[in-house]
Amino acid sequence: MTDTISENALPVDTPRKSRAWLQRSLEVSISLVCLWLALRGIDFAELWSALAAARWIWVIPAILGITIMGFIKAWRWQILFLPEHRVPFGSTFTAQSAGYLASNIFPGRVGELVRLVLLASDQPVGGARVLSTMVVERLLDLLSLLVIMVALLPFIELPSWMMRSAQVLGLGALAVTAVIVVLSFWKARVLGWAHAIFGRIHFLDRPGLYASIEHLIDGFAALRGRRGPALILLSFAAWAAVIGESWSVRMAVQADVPFTGMVFAVVLTSLGMAAPSSPGYIGVFHFLVIEALRPFGIPETTAMSIALIWHAVNYIVLSLTGMIMLWVHGTSIGQVLAKWRARGGNRQQTDDKSKVT
Repeated sequence: MTDTISENALPVDTPRKSRAWLQRSLEVSISLVCLWLALRGIDFAELWSALAAARWIWVIPAILGITIMGFIKAWRWQILFLPEHRVPFGSTFTAQSAGYLASNIFPGRVGELVRLVLLASDQPVGGARVLSTMVVERLLDLLSLLVIMVALLPFIELPSWMMRSAQVLGLGALAVTAVIVVLSFWKARVLGWAHAIFGRIHFLDRPGLYASIEHLIDGFAALRGRRGPALILLSFAAWAAVIGESWSVRMAVQADVPFTGMVFAVVLTSLGMAAPSSPGYIGVFHFLVIEALRPFGIPETTAMSIALIWHAVNYIVLSLTGMIMLWVHGTSIGQVLAKWRARGGNRQQTDDKSKVT
């Protein structure tokens, strides 16, 4: 029986490994290209001088800003489970911190998987429900960032293509949010549509898919309930903390960057993190900071000094917080991923038994 399972699993694992290899190659390639683009115009002697002359006392409020952001986002995540589940704040903060740590050291967005598995195994909440809250989190972050961008446009001068893109993205996000909120009122109807569509496709006609759709609708319903305004306010508060962090870094470098420039850098880097990149967003983050500050006349070397300190604060604080919270929890990223692999193995054996039956 063991040999049969191994042989059946081989054709499945081989394409999966090939896709993973291609994804890793793409991530590394994009990071290397962005790093080259970021470094090609840098005067390294001037960069070293800027870092040596930095007022490092300003790193303290920068650390405070990214820490506050973590607390606010964990609180928002906790609220997204209400009223069905009262998940402790410590559990959401631990899972979130572990996810940030994993994203900093592992490729392939492993951080999202780590936070999902850790919270689902730590609390009596299904994986589909956890995933639905994570999707709503992404929607809230995207919406708040685009609202900040649209509010920023009258006060900054950007290339015409950037202005048009920002306007289109802002309107698109608002339209998608409106559609999602409306659909959340029609839970039974949407589930009926899902059964009608996916019921015709054999490999998609599964109870788990319909349960995931139901949980996703429940997650979106939080946006139209009495907790909706609180979730939106917390989202803006989290980004305000990040903007405060970026401004502290600007003060450390003593760069002549206007406040609007740092806000634009926060928006562009945060949206750009959706692009594939190596662990820790090395290269991509630095390139985006330089490009964000270019319209404000900031020299590349000055922008790179800001990017280096800003990225270092993010990386070190989020990684240390993740390590501390995992230590307090008494687990490790390896153990969390082992739970996921064991779950996948059990599912494979269940599928094989079903085929034999």
